Parts: sequence; C-alpha cells; structure tokens
Amino acid sequence: MSNKLFKLTAYDGLYNTRYKYYPRSDGTFSLAETMVTSEPIFNPDGLERSSNDCRASGLPTSEFEKINRSKSRAKSKLYDLIMCNEFSHFCTLTLSPDEINRSDYNLIIKKLNTYLANRVRRNGLYYVGVPELHKKGGFHFHFLVNDVLPLEDSGTCLRPTGGRPVKVDTALRQGFDLSELRTVYNITDWKLGFTTAIQLIGDRVVIANYIGKYITKGDKVGGRWYYSGGDLIRPSFKYDNIDFDTFNDYDYDFDCPNGKFLVKRFKDV
Repeated sequence: MSNKLFKLTAYDGLYNTRYKYYPRSDGTFSLAETMVTSEPIFNPDGLERSSNDCRASGLPTSEFEKINRSKSRAKSKLYDLIMCNEFSHFCTLTLSPDEINRSDYNLIIKKLNTYLANRVRRNGLYYVGVPELHKKGGFHFHFLVNDVLPLEDSGTCLRPTGGRPVKVDTALRQGFDLSELRTVYNITDWKLGFTTAIQLIGDRVVIANYIGKYITKGDKVGGRWYYSGGDLIRPSFKYDNIDFDTFNDYDYDFDCPNGKFLVKRFKDV
C-alpha cells in the first residue's frame, strides 16, 4: 500500500492544512491528525516551509531545547510507523563481550545492519527499533518486528504482574495459571549475544507510546534516535486550505517562525 493515495498532482500554490491518515487492516484509512497553520506552508509533496526548530515562545535558545525538539520529531515519526504497520513481536538484542566489543558503536552498527538487511532481503522482515545505552557504556537494541524471524521457546515466561522473565515452573509454583503466562522466545540466528522476543498484545497506541519512551529517557546513540527498515507502510496525507480563525477544535498549539500551528489528534484510529 502506498502513501501516495491522497497525494496531489503538481501545484504551484501552498496549503495551510495537512490531514494525516493511518491505514486500517480492512484497507480503509482513518484520520489521525489535522494540522492547521496561520500561513500556507505545506505543498503537495509534503514539504514544509518552516524551520525545524521552533517552540511555543519562539526559536530555541539552548542546546537542551534543540535536543528536545529533535526527540519530539523522532518520537512522532516512530509513532506513525508503529501505528501504520502490523508488528508481531517485541524483541531485545543484546551484545556479548565474548562476541564483539560492546563499546565500539561503529562495529556494532555494521554487524546489526548486515543482520537486518539479510533478514529483510531473505525473509521479508520489516522493523522499527531504538538503541539503548547501558550505564556502563554498552549497547542493546529494542525492536518491533513482523513474524518472520526464527524463534524458539526459551523455557521462560512473563507473569501478568510484570518483572523479569522466569522459568515456567517457577511461575506455576507462584500460583499463576498457565494461560496467564506469555512465552519468551529467543531469536536463533542472532549470534552476537542474548535475545528475547515476546508476542505483542494489547492496544497499538499503548505499544507506540511505550517504545517512544526509550527515546524520551535516552540520548541519541550514534547520531540516530531510532532505526527502521523493510517494506514499511507510512502515513498518507491530504492538503487543503481552510480558515485558520474558525478552526477552534484543536488539542494544542505552538508557534514557529513562519506562523502559528493548531493541531487536532484523533484517538480512535
């Protein structure tokens, strides 16, 4: 499915309104967000004639504020990808000091990219993920993936009360019913360290917000907030011009150098 469904033909003018749509599993689309600006900054190609760095009171005045703006944009893009795609498992990839130098980020990313590219090409993998830096300086990665990776039962599970994985027998002795337990899998072809893979359940919005927290609490690792790859579906957009002064049903607003923004987000998508 292409994100060009609502894309307009070449047009010299600009628009002050952008509608963002997420695809549904039945092939239809749902309106996810309406953004209205006081000046026409959008064009049919989705480009925006405004500074990337802005806030409610004007331009950022500190590096801290710039980083926060960068985090916010990354979280928004990651949220869109999660909402637009069907993922099956939440995976964690760790690195063993016996297999690789865990502080050599360039080497780690080279190995990781090779692994992911092979899975995309051979298995049809698509994914989004975030790196996480250990306090001691090492890395590991959290990914959402579709159901194409080779998995095996690790013999451990997650209890409904949360916490770390435990052996199934341990959870049963603690009084949990087998139907309450979520199987923890290992990814068999990741050779650089330990892995876990857990089948996703629950509201996709909750999952998207949970993954986004890794960006919020962390620092940019190797120049990237998140990773994505494979045949991912992205939001579709439609553009229009409406009367800015009459758009009153919005959730929040902010200012940029080229004007004021009003944003309405729809939760039932």
